[in-house]
Amino acid sequence: MKRILILCITLLFAYAANAAAAKKTVISGKILNFKGSTISLNYQEYALLSILQKEEVDVDEHGAFRVEISISGPTRAFLVFGSTPVEEKFTLTLGNGVDTAMTTNTNRSEMVYLYLQPGDKQVVQATVGDVQQTLQISGRHHADSEYLNQEDWQFNRYADKHLKNYFGYVQYDPTQYGAYVAKREEARNNFLQSYHKKSKLSKHLKHVSEWTIYGDAIMAQLLYPSMRGSYRKDEFQPDPSYYDFLKHVRVNDSRMDKGIAYFYFLDYYLKEAFKLSADPGDRFDFAAKKLSDRSLYEYYAFALRTNFKKKLYEKFDSSCPYPDLAKVVKDKYQHLEGMLEGNPAPAISMQDTVGAKYTFEKWKGKYIYIDFWATWCGPCIQEIPFLKELEHDYAGKNIVFVSMSMDRVADRQKWVDFVRDQKLTGEQVWLDAQDNKEISKAFNILQIPRFVLLDKEGKIVDVNAPRPSDEQLRSVLDKLE
Repeated sequence: MKRILILCITLLFAYAANAAAAKKTVISGKILNFKGSTISLNYQEYALLSILQKEEVDVDEHGAFRVEISISGPTRAFLVFGSTPVEEKFTLTLGNGVDTAMTTNTNRSEMVYLYLQPGDKQVVQATVGDVQQTLQISGRHHADSEYLNQEDWQFNRYADKHLKNYFGYVQYDPTQYGAYVAKREEARNNFLQSYHKKSKLSKHLKHVSEWTIYGDAIMAQLLYPSMRGSYRKDEFQPDPSYYDFLKHVRVNDSRMDKGIAYFYFLDYYLKEAFKLSADPGDRFDFAAKKLSDRSLYEYYAFALRTNFKKKLYEKFDSSCPYPDLAKVVKDKYQHLEGMLEGNPAPAISMQDTVGAKYTFEKWKGKYIYIDFWATWCGPCIQEIPFLKELEHDYAGKNIVFVSMSMDRVADRQKWVDFVRDQKLTGEQVWLDAQDNKEISKAFNILQIPRFVLLDKEGKIVDVNAPRPSDEQLRSVLDKLE
């Protein structure tokens, strides 16, 4: 027991030392041919649960700028100067082997990536309109920053984006698409190893980049069936053997800071693997079969971002075997504990289309499924047909469907007209600015659509309930008593 206590204290001191290690980091330089007065700096540490920071940086009449940021670990940053209209011409190969020439007018982002460590001083110089030919970066870890830009220019040209985000899904069958993904992964890995051999990249960036390349390839294969069906409007179902690659998926169990890209890959992989597994548990039980030790708890911490539930949050109580992770989680989420299951929903006032006001008490004795949406939200509107089906199929059951508009006060009439013109069913309500703010804070609504399930007493069941188009929602609703 004494040994365990000493270990826990040591880990807490280690966390405190890391948290106190934030250092001033300086980015300066000159952007030639720049017409504005500010550039945008976006940066995010690779540390678990870090958030994206944004700053507007002043630029003088000569294009010179200087900014200081405070970071405590490896950080990925990018400077944005704007965009330049360009005509892109490229050739892609169809599934039958025939080349097809394409021309498109697009806007090329004018930006520079940076890899930073605490205390770095990097100097950037570039010319707007010709960043690839003019970019110069100096200072500690400049080679790492240069790699990020070179890799982006090499593998994220407009032709590459078009191929991986549309063309490949439409033009390639599963075998052809798999070959494309494997070829791209190999090319990126070869580029990374060659660059490292020449420029000696930092150990951390090399490690993160290898996992980024690997994760991107797995994600691409997982996305192919749904994206192909979406673009081609067919009922494509891959042969079961298509998913054989999932048997060999690797996970990163190192202690290094992994970055958010890795956790997005891990989360999507576990979700899809769980769906295909027919596992009787939930996906977090399933995750425990794929991950172990610290890697599992890191994933739990990440998953809280969109699954803030007792089952996960309580894993970081005093019994957590990784007190440093527990402290990170508590610091990040303690103010949201009111969102956990069993807590009452906030006592807000809602209005229907004719202005009548009421609270959640109106539906006491019924489960309440809330759809937070707005008339300007495309993804929200895409869910409406699925919501209508639910309202029809569960009519007469002990549940009410409440569509809660997040439209601004100035757009209230637009919402009323939309409800009427689209013949929306269920309970259609709107919130004034104060109640909108209150419930957004209570449920941590950062984007919509968002779906919440309350019990018959108006208490929280799930603040991140499945959306109407998710097949899992019906199994949730069918279990309600």
